[in-house]
Amino acid sequence: MTYLNNAATSHPKPLEVVEAIADALRTPPPSALRSTGGGDDPRPSLRQQLGQLLHIADHERIVLTSGATEALNRLIAGLDGDVIALTDNHNSVLRPLANLPGLRAISDVPPEEKHSPRHARNYRICHVTRGDNAWQRMLTDDELLRGAVLILPHCSNVTGRIYDLPKICHLAHQRGMLVMADAAQSAGSIPIDVDGWGVDIIAFTGHKHLLGPQGTGGYYVRPGITVRPTLFGGTGRDSSIVRYEEGDWEYEVGTPNLPGLSGLRAGVTHVLQRGVADIFQQGNEQANWLIGQLRTLPNVEVHSPGGTCQGPVVSFNIRGLLPSDVGYMLQNSYDITVRTGLHCAPHLHKELHTHPHGSVRVSMACHTTWDDLHTLMHAVTDICHSL
Repeated sequence: MTYLNNAATSHPKPLEVVEAIADALRTPPPSALRSTGGGDDPRPSLRQQLGQLLHIADHERIVLTSGATEALNRLIAGLDGDVIALTDNHNSVLRPLANLPGLRAISDVPPEEKHSPRHARNYRICHVTRGDNAWQRMLTDDELLRGAVLILPHCSNVTGRIYDLPKICHLAHQRGMLVMADAAQSAGSIPIDVDGWGVDIIAFTGHKHLLGPQGTGGYYVRPGITVRPTLFGGTGRDSSIVRYEEGDWEYEVGTPNLPGLSGLRAGVTHVLQRGVADIFQQGNEQANWLIGQLRTLPNVEVHSPGGTCQGPVVSFNIRGLLPSDVGYMLQNSYDITVRTGLHCAPHLHKELHTHPHGSVRVSMACHTTWDDLHTLMHAVTDICHSL
């Protein structure tokens, strides 16, 4: 099988990830803080490794969760103030905004209330803009919610476009905004410098380019930003406290997924040893090669921009065929696994004019070979010539 669906979940996992999970399951589990025995708790060293990978000096502020979806939901629900989200965002951002109580779309707010004291938080979905000048215009637009939290993906899970986070943070901070980056597609595949770029909040998942298992991930919030917890339960620290005083909240509650986090630690170790810069160079070269090859086929429409700001995700369509049909043919005639559909980003597909059927998405990882891509191109060329 040729597996090219790493933007969903990376496969295969490094052997050391599998072994770490198995070892954790074989060893008596450590109990939260008070056990007299048990095995290794991977969380302290995992936080340190994630801090090294993402360039977060205060790595103790990294909160571990079941993945980016849980992280983003917790953050959106726990923050105060208004929100701006780009159409490039995943449904793990768009759906909380549309469904959590206390949030309302700015288009639904009467004009006389838009700049007056509110009892509800407002949110606005902004169209994806291209190029530095467009970013300058968007972030100085008086219609934006000044002082809001701006949420965007670092790398689009549809087109692979990489956003210029350093510049975005600079422009957003000039008007008092916070920047929340969804690094689900970039953590482990694209260099990230949270502290250096001034990213206020970042969420990540473990099962994609960090090479860990499903059910792992987390987020980081810089000091000075208040996020109210949305989950409560046992922590093993001070069980006499039932009602927290503000600022004394705890965020990692319940029984942690220690086997999964052990696997994630092994995955992050693998990424650090390989080097994110090297992984990015490979992914960028492979994505640009694939984009160039697809553009030579007359029936193919490519939706990824290419260039230096291209991540390891490429979307395309074959004219005259539904993306689901292309995916079916690739899987059943050529044993190639890709992803088809809207990829949980419906607003972006409306802008790409690919709604409601979406696109065919090819996504690489650090273990993707050039033979994998040649196999794919042979298959796509065959399909195009059969039309």
